[in-house]
Amino acid sequence: MEPSEVTGRAIFVKLSEYKDILELMHALKDKLDQAKSTLEKIKSLKTEEDTELELWQNSIGEIDRKIDYIDRALFEPESRV
Repeated sequence: MEPSEVTGRAIFVKLSEYKDILELMHALKDKLDQAKSTLEKIKSLKTEEDTELELWQNSIGEIDRKIDYIDRALFEPESRV
Protein backbone atom coordinates (compact mmCIF):
# COMPACT_ATOMS: atom_id res chain seq x y z
CA MET A 1 0.00 0.00 0.00
CA GLU A 2 1.43 3.38 -1.03
CA PRO A 3 1.70 6.11 1.63
CA SER A 4 -0.64 8.28 -0.43
CA GLU A 5 -3.33 5.60 -0.15
CA VAL A 6 -3.18 5.72 3.67
CA THR A 7 -3.69 9.47 3.94
CA GLY A 8 -7.01 10.37 5.52
CA ARG A 9 -7.68 6.91 6.88
CA ALA A 10 -7.57 5.96 10.53
CA ILE A 11 -4.95 3.39 11.47
CA PHE A 12 -5.36 1.48 14.69
CA VAL A 13 -2.29 0.17 16.46
CA LYS A 14 -1.98 -1.41 19.88
CA LEU A 15 -0.48 0.99 22.39
CA SER A 16 2.35 -1.43 23.18
CA GLU A 17 3.21 -1.71 19.48
CA TYR A 18 3.11 2.09 19.15
CA LYS A 19 5.54 2.43 22.05
CA ASP A 20 7.79 -0.19 20.42
CA ILE A 21 7.67 1.76 17.17
CA LEU A 22 8.56 5.00 18.97
CA GLU A 23 11.50 3.30 20.69
CA LEU A 24 12.66 1.86 17.39
CA MET A 25 12.42 5.26 15.70
CA HIS A 26 14.42 6.82 18.55
CA ALA A 27 17.08 4.11 18.21
CA LEU A 28 17.21 4.63 14.45
CA LYS A 29 17.67 8.38 14.88
CA ASP A 30 20.46 7.76 17.40
CA LYS A 31 22.22 5.39 15.00
CA LEU A 32 21.81 7.90 12.18
CA ASP A 33 23.34 10.64 14.34
CA GLN A 34 26.24 8.33 15.20
CA ALA A 35 26.75 7.55 11.50
CA LYS A 36 26.75 11.28 10.65
CA SER A 37 29.27 11.97 13.41
CA THR A 38 31.52 9.14 12.26
CA LEU A 39 31.34 10.37 8.68
CA GLU A 40 32.34 13.89 9.74
CA LYS A 41 35.32 12.47 11.68
CA ILE A 42 36.38 10.44 8.63
CA LYS A 43 36.10 13.51 6.38
CA SER A 44 38.19 15.53 8.83
CA LEU A 45 40.86 12.81 8.99
CA LYS A 46 40.88 12.56 5.19
CA THR A 47 41.43 16.30 4.91
CA GLU A 48 44.32 16.11 7.38
CA GLU A 49 45.75 13.14 5.49
CA ASP A 50 45.48 14.94 2.13
CA THR A 51 47.26 17.97 3.58
CA GLU A 52 50.05 15.81 5.02
CA LEU A 53 50.46 13.91 1.74
CA GLU A 54 50.72 17.20 -0.16
CA LEU A 55 53.45 18.38 2.22
CA TRP A 56 55.34 15.12 1.71
CA GLN A 57 54.97 15.42 -2.06
CA ASN A 58 56.31 18.99 -1.96
CA SER A 59 59.25 17.89 0.20
CA ILE A 60 60.08 15.03 -2.14
CA GLY A 61 59.87 17.39 -5.12
CA GLU A 62 62.26 19.81 -3.42
CA ILE A 63 64.70 17.00 -2.60
CA ASP A 64 64.47 15.78 -6.20
CA ARG A 65 65.33 19.27 -7.53
CA LYS A 66 68.29 19.56 -5.16
CA ILE A 67 69.61 16.14 -6.18
CA ASP A 68 69.27 17.10 -9.87
CA TYR A 69 71.18 20.34 -9.19
CA ILE A 70 73.96 18.50 -7.36
CA ASP A 71 74.07 15.85 -10.07
CA ARG A 72 74.46 18.48 -12.80
CA ALA A 73 77.05 20.42 -10.78
CA LEU A 74 79.17 17.31 -10.16
CA PHE A 75 79.04 15.96 -13.68
CA GLU A 76 79.22 19.15 -15.78
CA PRO A 77 82.16 19.35 -18.08
CA GLU A 78 84.97 21.29 -16.42
CA SER A 79 84.93 23.86 -19.20
CA ARG A 80 81.62 25.22 -17.89
CA VAL A 81 82.85 25.65 -14.30
